[in-house]
Amino acid sequence: MPAKIQEAVEVYCEGEDLQVPPPSAWETLASRPDYQGGVWLFAEIDVSRIQTRAVRLNISLPKGLVQRIDAYAKARHLSRSGFLAKAAAEALERT
Repeated sequence: MPAKIQEAVEVYCEGEDLQVPPPSAWETLASRPDYQGGVWLFAEIDVSRIQTRAVRLNISLPKGLVQRIDAYAKARHLSRSGFLAKAAAEALERT
């Protein structure tokens, strides 16, 4: 689904300390044998939204809320930080 490409790229890069490569020229990719016979989809990615370097925060939350967050995250194989980052990103996306 093309509408989810930006989100997929952000999730893929989350927590990674890597440089986002510059865009490749379509002509260069189209000439590669391993890309023959497929379907092309061009998507614009906002690389400014890809922050690969984690920043440590010190926050305070009610103990009961932290316990609920931890249980929710664990059931979905997420870390507490991963869950909070995902929840924050989804809330910001809605605004």
